[in-house]
Formats: sequence, structure tokens, C-alpha cells
Amino acid sequence: MNVKIFSLTITFAAVAIALNTVRVPTIFYPGNYFQFSQIPIIIAFLLFGARIGISIGAVNLLVSIMILPLGSTGIVTHTMDFLSLLPMFAGLKLAQKFTSQNEKMEEFSTKKKPIVRLIAFPTAFRAMTMPFIDYGFVFHFVLPLFFGINYSGAAIAALVPSFVLYNIIVPFYTVSVAYIVTTKVSRSARLSAM
Repeated sequence: MNVKIFSLTITFAAVAIALNTVRVPTIFYPGNYFQFSQIPIIIAFLLFGARIGISIGAVNLLVSIMILPLGSTGIVTHTMDFLSLLPMFAGLKLAQKFTSQNEKMEEFSTKKKPIVRLIAFPTAFRAMTMPFIDYGFVFHFVLPLFFGINYSGAAIAALVPSFVLYNIIVPFYTVSVAYIVTTKVSRSARLSAM
């Protein structure tokens, strides 16, 4: 790993870790929060590619587990935060494939189509995968086995709309903000290079 990639990874990971402390409770999904730590990770993904984006997500995961325990379920919370990035990355990668060959991610025009794809694909990928993981893996396996937290089948089924809604809202605001910041940074970098 060269010095530039290492520096970018550490810088963006530090911002993501700092944003881990900002949490807005959700009304419809008890015990869950809206957070902003994924925004710098998505920005790095859009600017520098998947390798750096995943590296920043992994550093954020490891450091967050060590310094932000969040009680007995902290490891699960931070791990799920990282896992939820992966379908978003897949959606962003697919959106990149649909952009024209001449147009790079950092040179998106202000046309509606690129931003629609950039928001729709990660949102769809996350909304199609994470509710199943929440329902089947977290609530039926991880919480009962490792933490002794048991929910009845009816209680978990009642939370399914919350799982879906949460996994639609988060990529929508995360990717939207990341796109805005990415386009501003790209324009500034082009102007300063002239």
C-alpha cells in the first residue's frame, strides 16, 4: 500500500470514526439510530474506488469496536454497519457500469440520470438484502445465541417494515450527501488544477 492510499484511508477513517458518535434515534425502529459515519466512506468510494472505500470501512469497523463499545451489542452494531455498506458498494458499482464510458465518477454532470442511478441502485441493493439479514441472522441467531435477547416470532415479524424502511432511508441520505460532497470536491480539484 503506497503512502497516498494509506493517508487517504486513515484520513477518511478518522472522519468516519468521529461521525460514529453522532446518532439520531429512529422512531419506528426501536434501539436503532440514523448515523452519518457511512457518508465519508461512500465519498471515498466515489472519489477513489472500491478498494479504498472497503479499506476505510474495515478500519472504521475495527477502531469503532475498540473505542466505541456501545454496550453489550456494540460488536453486532458496528459489524452490521460495515456489512450494510457492502450491498451499497455493489449498487454503486452497478451505477458506475451504467454511466457512459467517457464519464468518470468524479466528473458526473448535473443531469438527473446519474444521481438517480447512484441513489436508486445502492438503496435497492441494501433494501433487498439487509432486512433479510436483520430478520434471519441478527434477531433469530446473533441476539439469542450471544446476548440472550429473545424476541417472539410475532415481535420480529412486526419489525420487518421497520427493517425495510430503515434500509431505504439510510442509503438515500448517505449517498445523496456523499454525491453532493463528491461533485463539489471534484469541481474544486479541477478548478485548482487549471
